[in-house]
Amino acid sequence: NLFWLGRYTERAENGVRLARIALDHLDGEEPSSRPLLAWLSALARENTLVLPDTPSAEHSARVFGRSLMAALASTPDSPLHARSTSVGHNLRALRNAAAQVRERLSTEHWSLIERAEAEFTRDCAAMAAGADYSAAEALTALHNASALLAAITGAQTDRMVRDNGWRLLSIGRHIERLITLSRALALGLEHHSLDDPAGFEAMVALFDSTITFHAMYQQRRDMAALVDLLVMDRDNPRSLAWVVQTLRARLAKLSQSATPRDSVLAMGLPDPDTWALAELCHQQRGGDGAPAHDPLARLLDECECAAAELSDEITRLHFSHADQRRRSLGV
Repeated sequence: NLFWLGRYTERAENGVRLARIALDHLDGEEPSSRPLLAWLSALARENTLVLPDTPSAEHSARVFGRSLMAALASTPDSPLHARSTSVGHNLRALRNAAAQVRERLSTEHWSLIERAEAEFTRDCAAMAAGADYSAAEALTALHNASALLAAITGAQTDRMVRDNGWRLLSIGRHIERLITLSRALALGLEHHSLDDPAGFEAMVALFDSTITFHAMYQQRRDMAALVDLLVMDRDNPRSLAWVVQTLRARLAKLSQSATPRDSVLAMGLPDPDTWALAELCHQQRGGDGAPAHDPLARLLDECECAAAELSDEITRLHFSHADQRRRSLGV
């Protein structure tokens, strides 16, 4: 339950951030580029923020935006619930996991989790009660949820004893982060959204690294700067290298008191010491003549697959399988 508490906390945060970025670009004064809209559509579908049959934002930004807002709550009595696991679903799953380990959480921590789920459900119900969905109301609900999730993350980081339960919570968070961010960057390469200034900025925002990026690189928008901060930088907690090295450290510590096999699991993760900025930024030409970052794309796929495999191995090694069918990477 602590492992899944970590996963759902991270998943909820990522869903909130992605929904805010999507609505900002769909409701902006300037029309967004087709590559950016294609990237947002693909990422929203893969993170189940919209239903699979929703028209893409390139073809109908209004329909896509309305579908995203309609699915946000994902309440059990909603007709979308069976197929949509958007922000509301993840907040409820977070609360359910926390309820199973209530004795491990402070009163304030538990209260924050309850408030996040209840207030987001209330805000979405108020939004749906209007004549039409309002992007401004949806963004307000997402902003409020983001603030509470930041407080929840702070409670997990600063208010819990560093025992094996906490290490599994942290491992869950970082597995989720590695899967989500690797896939997001891979889709950005696939849809060429990084060639567009707004798409470049949206990627940095999804990695929650906007302030850091502009402090380090000012107005630069090139792949070397992007890869350096979002993939290579071991001081950036949102970079892939930082996430991988943190997972390795957590597994090493876990192996000292749980099972030696935990240290072996770290060997399945990519090694940031072998990553080279020049190689990852090397451009080849695809069939359409556009730049194709093959080494970077391969690394992103390796990170995503390794994180998913690590989750499976931890489940087999540490957890009871009585309720295995109720949980998966997609639920």
